[in-house]
Amino acid sequence: MVTVLHPSGERLPVLLDAERQPIPWVNAYLIKRLRPRLSVSSLVKTLYVLGYLWTWAATEAFPLEARLVSGEGLTQDEIVSQLYPWLRRNFQVAGKVRKLVVSPGTVTFRLNVVSQCVVWHLECAMSAMPVGSPEIRDVRARLTLIKRSFANAARARLPSAVHAAPLSAEQLQRLLQVCHPDACDNPWKKPYRQRNFLIVLMMATLGVRRGELLKLRVSDCHLGRTIPEIRVERSPDDPADPRINEPQVKTESRHLPCDASLARYLNEYICRTRRTIPGASRSPFLFLSRGGQPMSLVRMNGLLGQVAAVHPEFYDLHPHSLRSTCATNFRAAGLRNGLDEERIDKDMMYFFGWRSADSVRPYIDAAIRRESCEISLSYQASLFGRSIVGSDV
Repeated sequence: MVTVLHPSGERLPVLLDAERQPIPWVNAYLIKRLRPRLSVSSLVKTLYVLGYLWTWAATEAFPLEARLVSGEGLTQDEIVSQLYPWLRRNFQVAGKVRKLVVSPGTVTFRLNVVSQCVVWHLECAMSAMPVGSPEIRDVRARLTLIKRSFANAARARLPSAVHAAPLSAEQLQRLLQVCHPDACDNPWKKPYRQRNFLIVLMMATLGVRRGELLKLRVSDCHLGRTIPEIRVERSPDDPADPRINEPQVKTESRHLPCDASLARYLNEYICRTRRTIPGASRSPFLFLSRGGQPMSLVRMNGLLGQVAAVHPEFYDLHPHSLRSTCATNFRAAGLRNGLDEERIDKDMMYFFGWRSADSVRPYIDAAIRRESCEISLSYQASLFGRSIVGSDV
């Protein structure tokens, strides 16, 4: 798979075969059906799955393209006995211990992607048939059976999704201490300490996603206001962004207020540290690599891994954990201020850029788990402190 960068800024992933030639029936589906409604990152995820589908057909010498174009499709046995086991495979080769199968949720996602592609091709084949043709009735019957077969294969008992766990107050304080540029046990080289500390600080205090942080421009930082603010703006297919894997602002645009301390850190970084980076004046983006290019998602992902390498207590720290931490603490602050649950949910939707109240639910669940844990431990402590004093064996 390659991603093509158009001069207009649009990025289009394209699936290639073993000879590095485009695969027409896959890319036609991507361009005609998916491109108008999905972001580039979603197109890439979908294309990976369709690549697994194409590889299955090539490996098994299965005439998949001919079946789709003709409207014949796949039989129930081919879907359940052949394609389903293939889509359960783990195609990743990295790691010391390699799992043979992927999680049920991943299998369900793959089956849904493949099902929608197959159905679209059969609908296209049906629309090309003469009006009133008896073949249309046959294709419709096959479509019904194909949809049912994919649905039955995907109907696994899925565990509840595990959301990125928020940090406790002690963990967050410890993280900010070790990431401070002046910390003796800071995990980064000196030229990058202020930049990396600011990245961690902004994720923890503003709850921004990685993509939102990497898309920030210097002009988005309005630090001279009475209440300083950061403006998170959606700008898909940005012609000024040279990154092939363009970071995305997946949520709504919004203006986030900054504490005076955060504003001072930002101002110092912009006015001093950032100016020392070669080529910084030619890039509008806030966070740059040492060569003056905007930071990549890969580089961003590695920052917390470097923290864990020096401080093993953060071995499972993920960038989204900081967003979850911010959301959990945001909710707690709202409750302390006397706001009701409905008002807090609306405030969270704006601050974190969510379009639907359903997006708030995982963060509320995380907060409730933390609150219930604290209540339980408080109760247990009181029980041991009063009722069983002196009874330890």
